[in-house]
Amino acid sequence: MKDSLKICGWQINHQEKLIYQANKGNPFISLKFFNYPNYRQNVLINRFPAQCRIKSKGCNSFFLFNHKVRTKGVIPLERTITVIPKTSFINPEDDWGKISDFPLFLPEKYQQNLEYWSIKSELINDISNQQWFKYNELSKWVQSVSHFIKNIIKHREKQEKRLGAHQAIYMGIGDCDEFTDLLITISRIRGIPCRRLTGYFKSNKESTGEAHAWGEIFSPKKGWIPIDIALNNIGYHTINYIILKIEEFNSSLSDYQIQVKHTSTVHYKWEIPNPIFSPIY
Repeated sequence: MKDSLKICGWQINHQEKLIYQANKGNPFISLKFFNYPNYRQNVLINRFPAQCRIKSKGCNSFFLFNHKVRTKGVIPLERTITVIPKTSFINPEDDWGKISDFPLFLPEKYQQNLEYWSIKSELINDISNQQWFKYNELSKWVQSVSHFIKNIIKHREKQEKRLGAHQAIYMGIGDCDEFTDLLITISRIRGIPCRRLTGYFKSNKESTGEAHAWGEIFSPKKGWIPIDIALNNIGYHTINYIILKIEEFNSSLSDYQIQVKHTSTVHYKWEIPNPIFSPIY
């Protein structure tokens, strides 16, 4: 019966924990870890992680744990979240506006030279000599850069370590991270606002989601438009995309962060199994 029903969202069960031991005393431990934001999706927290509070900043949402703890122990971060993605499509054949339509202050906000978005790389800046790079119609430019990046990354293979845009174009290899970092870097060199989304791409059959990264381009006429070059997707936000965080002015936001106060040394280890996804019909 369920096979004939339409999936409208996902219930996601997380079982992370932090195992720690201090040399002495009772350490004060601060944890920050991202929750699914209410951006392109509706989010309901079914089970809250113990002793945590939630905070939002911009489009992002995250949990905070700030407590004095025993000398050693385990901090459980189990939680259950329901995410209902809002599907949308912006047609590349529509008018997305012109790159010259952007007010000068907007591209300048996105032109920092960052760890994975090396807009000062001579190797990447050489791309600006190509004819398609000078296109002014935004939708035409995006389709051209998508085709270019797919030709540059000749070997699609999962990377143990994120390479960043410069290494991706130098080595010609990468996964979704490298496709996205190249899109962001080349777009920003052209003066187009572009940012990175991370989360999961969820097939309808598997119980776990695949960690995934993709981009968004800003259009003067359409707003933010999803661009996933690794999956040949321009303009679609489908039920399969679950957003965890948005990276706009920081190219390397960690999913899990820890700070320790008032102690000499704390040894710790994260246990972060893949979350389990259950479809909602």
